[in-house]
Amino acid sequence: MPASRPPPGSGQAELWSTPPNAAAPAAAAVRPAPHPSSPAAASTPRPSTAAAASPALWACLALPQLALETAFRDSDDVAPRALVDGPANRPLVRQADARAAAAGVRPGLVLAGARALLPELAVRRHDPAQVEAALQRLAAKAYGFSSQVALAPPDAVLLEVGASLRLFGGWPRIERGLREQLDALGHAHRIAAAPTPAGAQLLARIEDGMALQNPAQLEQALARIALDDCGLPARLAERLGAMGLRHLRELFRLPRPELARRSGPELLAWLDRLRGAMPDPRPHYLPPERFAARIDFDFGIETVQGLLFPLRRLCTELAAFLLARDGGVQRFELVFRHEDRPETRLPVGLRRAAREAADLFEFARGRLERAALPAACIGFGLLAEELPPFAPERRDLFDPAPRGQLDFEGLVERLRARLGDTAVRGLALYPDHRPECAFRVAEPGAADTLRPDLPPRPLWLLPQPQPLRAGVRRLLAPLERIETGWWDGFDVRRDYAIAELDTGQVAWLFRPAGSEDGWMVHGWFG
Repeated sequence: MPASRPPPGSGQAELWSTPPNAAAPAAAAVRPAPHPSSPAAASTPRPSTAAAASPALWACLALPQLALETAFRDSDDVAPRALVDGPANRPLVRQADARAAAAGVRPGLVLAGARALLPELAVRRHDPAQVEAALQRLAAKAYGFSSQVALAPPDAVLLEVGASLRLFGGWPRIERGLREQLDALGHAHRIAAAPTPAGAQLLARIEDGMALQNPAQLEQALARIALDDCGLPARLAERLGAMGLRHLRELFRLPRPELARRSGPELLAWLDRLRGAMPDPRPHYLPPERFAARIDFDFGIETVQGLLFPLRRLCTELAAFLLARDGGVQRFELVFRHEDRPETRLPVGLRRAAREAADLFEFARGRLERAALPAACIGFGLLAEELPPFAPERRDLFDPAPRGQLDFEGLVERLRARLGDTAVRGLALYPDHRPECAFRVAEPGAADTLRPDLPPRPLWLLPQPQPLRAGVRRLLAPLERIETGWWDGFDVRRDYAIAELDTGQVAWLFRPAGSEDGWMVHGWFG
């Protein structure tokens, strides 16, 4: 049975309640271990000098349902679920969720027997490659909390958070942040922290939320763990059980030479790594330079609406990846796999780098809903190879959160996603004196090239000049002659004036150059 967490202050394994540099409680102190060569030497290791000089704190993210969650991540069905493995003619249950287990579905059960117990059981085949890819994505998530991240296949991620405590404000805040992100991805999890990676991994198997701040507390917590809960190889566990050993404390008390002779040096090495007496180097995870994720379906999906749920999941995973890299994405592709034809791709381009899951989903959904699937889709993926640095929007120092601000770039992206790239255009001023030629269709938000020394121009320019019906009360500025365009066949010779009419309006008028009458209205000032 898993060991239960002791109450704080009980003299057993204390939870995180004092600063990491504080001394261990007196009740949690352990006696120094004798020299290993001594006849009375127990398996208690000597303290690590490196650990004493630079105390470490390792966190373990244990994901007991990772394989099951990965296999069904494209589905929102609420039916009981199970994974199967083995030969196709006689598949065996590998893992079942809580509802299936409550109905009697257990690992090792033949699939036919499982369906007899639970006819509505949803079944998928175990895919180790998918589980490995999911573990890599979770490691990228953990990379946002520590630069020292290591994979612990098949269902755990380790990260050293001792160096990040001051940055994030202590272990409770780091733990809360990790849980929030794992919950957002829909992963059941257990989290534990200890001075050694092997110790954190073992504690996460036993109980969720345990955090031990020094080797003395770890020693006491490990001593109470049953050998059956340690995940030892079956033959080794049977051998230790035949010797009458039931808990780790009994292993700790045995003379090391005798224990090595009976069980081999591998067990001693594992015990030393567990308590920090032996270095436990692990390959550090490095986030990849590109993001690629794919979801395969049991049957072909022929409608775009059927792809929205997996699209949301893929965008959430991409956002987590970008957050861990502290980067953004400006262009990515939706990849469609078909059964009898080559895969097709749908590019999604953004005007500026983004990394929020909701924004990425909204942009991609708009593109997807306007696309037509050429054939049924049996696999759906997201590929992002261009990952530029992410520059957050500059806001006021004392108002970091937007309050009803109109995001012009985001508005353009949403309109283009819904209506198409060519349906959303902008207008830019162009250096031509003729009013009809003084603007061009351009990209939204394009910079103007108008000379700043030109006379005022009206905001409202009429499509076609109209004869003036009202009387002119007075001219508000000297006449401006525009005489140009002879080289392109649109010759213009006009005298323009800003005039106040007897109706109170301010108009932009012109008449033929040198004429004294024949005013035409070309625009209105506000």
